This record gives sequence, C-alpha cells and structure tokens, in this order.
Amino acid sequence: MSAQGLRIGIVQLLDSAPVLLAREFGYFTQAGLDVTVVIEPSWANIADKLAYGMLDAAVILGPLAVAMTLGLRGRPSALRFAGTLSRNGNAIVLAAGRAAAPVRFAVVHAYSNHDLLLRDWIAASGMVPADASIITLPPPDMVNALERGSIDGFCAGAPWGSIAVRQGAGIITAVSADLAPDHPEKLLVLRAEFADAHPMAAAALRDALGAATSLCGTASARRDLAAILAAPRNLDLPSSVLEAALTPSGGNPVFMTGAALRPAVADLEWTIARMQAAGHLAGTDPTQAVATLMGTPSVSD
Repeated sequence: MSAQGLRIGIVQLLDSAPVLLAREFGYFTQAGLDVTVVIEPSWANIADKLAYGMLDAAVILGPLAVAMTLGLRGRPSALRFAGTLSRNGNAIVLAAGRAAAPVRFAVVHAYSNHDLLLRDWIAASGMVPADASIITLPPPDMVNALERGSIDGFCAGAPWGSIAVRQGAGIITAVSADLAPDHPEKLLVLRAEFADAHPMAAAALRDALGAATSLCGTASARRDLAAILAAPRNLDLPSSVLEAALTPSGGNPVFMTGAALRPAVADLEWTIARMQAAGHLAGTDPTQAVATLMGTPSVSD
C-alpha cells in the first residue's frame, strides 16, 4: 500500500518543532504518511493556502482556526481539529528604553492568542487603551521591527522573545504561561475535505507527532534536537536559543503527548470564550465552529 501524501504548513516557530522532527526522524513514514512540510512566512499564508487547498493540514493558531471555520477571515473554510500540539509559549516583549505613550505593539495575527493576551496585559498594566495601537506582523519580522523602532513591543511565540533579548532589542515583560496558565496554543488541523476523504490521516498524524513531542520532552536529547532544528532547511535560528526554548519551563511551549495530544472540546471552548470576550464573534453562532472542527469520530478519536 502506498503512503498517504499530504502537505503540512508551518510557521518559523519552536511550536513547529514536532513536525520538523517527525520528518527528520522518519516518524511520518513509519505512520504510513508521505508528508511535505511547507514553511510559510506568515499566518496569513497558512490561512490562504488552507482555504484554497494548497495545504492539506497545518499547525495553526486556535483563534484563526475558529475564525476560518466561521467565515470571519477570508474564504469560509471547513477545518477539522486533529489535536492540540502545544500549550503556553508566548511572550510579551517591550523595547529596551521605549518611549512613553502612545505605544505601538505587534501581534502575529488579528485572530491569535497573542492578540487576546496582549489586550488583557494592556488592561491589567494600567495603560490607557487609546494610547496603545496593535498591528500584525509575521513572527520572524518582530525583532527587526523592534530594532528599527517601528514598534515598541510585541507578543509572539518562542523563541522570538529570547532572540530580542539576545540581540539587546528588548526585554520580556510577561509570558503567557503566567497570563493564562496551560492555555491551548497551536492546534493541528486538516482541511475537512481532506480529512473526510482520508479518515485515517488524523490518527496517523497524531502517531507521528506524538513520537516527536515525546522526543522533545527528553532532556538529554535537547542539544541534539536544537542542532537539527537550527539547520537552514528547518528553523534557521541559533541552536543555543532553540535548546533553551525546548526546556518546558519559564514560559516556553509545552508539547502534548499521548492522550493530551488528542482534540478536546474544552480547548475550543476556551478559545471561543476568549474570542467572545474580545468581541471577535459578534453575530456568529460559535457552536457551528465546534461541530465543524470536531467533525467525525474518525478525526477526533
């Protein structure tokens, strides 16, 4: 029997490590999959390519998956939730010696935990909301924008906060593990059309990625894994920064293994509740998003 081919989209973040390591260690092949990993420059690219069938699956922001399924972002796109890949992992970074208000922040996408968490942090910090503007930038562009003075701060996933500190561009002022402990972060989704046509694909992906997330949790392997991830064909980032970010403490991503990797309605409900509080879902029926994303038992079981 030939292996099931599929294209997985990722963004240049530590959260993508399980996908890259599953390819490097042959876990996809062992699970009967012929995977092409596509590194996209932004979440907008991930969304567009999923919407138009140029990707079959992706590691994606939870709020973006909900927004796409409800038709709030671009072409309405039915997605299936195949698993929660990681929790925590975001950092709010402020420019070293930043000026007084108004303050310009950047987040990785309008439909992201980063936007929701940053708004919470702004409110809790006592900053006047009118003095804070928020734009969107791809994660790899954050540090350069901070160095240029185009923005005064950002919220992004690991290791971009650590890279800003390493380059003297900013300081980490808060991490999402403290702002919303154990929040669901990156989800694994498949296009519904693909998942329905290939009902075993979701489980096979979880098998492959579960092997990789277990490897990520092996302390003695971190230096070697970081060296692999640092390669230009993978994340193309400093190995020492990646090795530190693989430690599941200090606000870094925590990768899910075993049953914790499986899709959970509670994670969708958490995401939807935060989006409702931010006013993102006005006039929509979010229960439709839950029904579509959870799909058939072959995807979620």
